[in-house]
Amino acid sequence: MCRFTGLFAAVALCGLFAPAASAAPPRSLDGLVRADQASLEALYAGGSVTVPSGFLPGRAIPSPGARNTMRRSNTIGLLWKGKVFSEGQMINRLAGGREAVTARVYVAESWLDGRPALILDYAGSRRFGDVRDEMREVAPGVYLGLTYVRKEPAPKLSMFFALDANGRN
Repeated sequence: MCRFTGLFAAVALCGLFAPAASAAPPRSLDGLVRADQASLEALYAGGSVTVPSGFLPGRAIPSPGARNTMRRSNTIGLLWKGKVFSEGQMINRLAGGREAVTARVYVAESWLDGRPALILDYAGSRRFGDVRDEMREVAPGVYLGLTYVRKEPAPKLSMFFALDANGRN
């Protein structure tokens, strides 16, 4: 039995509170947009490669962890709505249901960690030929992606994005 005069000492030494559990990783698009870069990279590292089908609503994640990430994501969301996957190809869905900028879809090594990832390769596109996305499923139906720009001497990570095959945000 613990006998202390101070409430703090009683709580600390008698073990009335369990240690705080670590926060669960974000599993919604809004949660991913609010995460910092280190958290996103760790979540991505634990993801798996699956090929989605059909339209997946998306959110851009520019400058993860910055004060203005949510605002910038919402601004980008006025134009970019997500990605449509079909038979080894992907096309970006824009506002008003328009579709633009097709990419070839295949599995290859991630530029982040060298493990398998689903690659969305825009090579051959007039405006975005220097861009390559890669993504992994990080929760059932939730995909986390990275957008790279091909630069010399090495590709540059431009931003993250998230897609939800469950149709949620």
